[in-house]
Amino acid sequence: MIRTIRWWLFLGLGFYFCGILTVLPLSDAYQWYRPQWLLMFFIFCQISFPRSFNPVLAWAGGLLLDCLLGTRFGENALIFTVICYIAALVRPRFLLRPLWQQIGKISLLICLGQIFTLWFHALDGHNPHTLLYWMGTVSSCLIWPLFVKFFQGISRMFSVAAFSSRSI
Repeated sequence: MIRTIRWWLFLGLGFYFCGILTVLPLSDAYQWYRPQWLLMFFIFCQISFPRSFNPVLAWAGGLLLDCLLGTRFGENALIFTVICYIAALVRPRFLLRPLWQQIGKISLLICLGQIFTLWFHALDGHNPHTLLYWMGTVSSCLIWPLFVKFFQGISRMFSVAAFSSRSI
């Protein structure tokens, strides 16, 4: 019972923290460099806590993000669900790799998420005609090691769950 409460507290605080970083106002020059905070958090939860986190929670978090950002309802939910499902599939191979190879796999997952977002924007006719669109993937990959260490420390502080096999 206590472990379940701690898990939901960790998930809620992590979503709140990453949600704030996602909607934090930035100047137009730095808007392209915004990391994919919530997607990284959901990938971290899917890889670290596979028994507690599932793509349905990512779907619910995506719906909440759609409400926060005012995007088309279900857009981020679909993206987060697909990416978390793929992260669940690659999890066994992911945990066996060193950190620099994990960054490569994270870049592919986040890039796939941005491809889906680009597809949704292209359906609306709002296609960004700049390569700066992909800088969110680059900044997410550069932040990934610090992001993982931070949330591993938070999960240990809350005593959420033991990492099965090698930690991220």
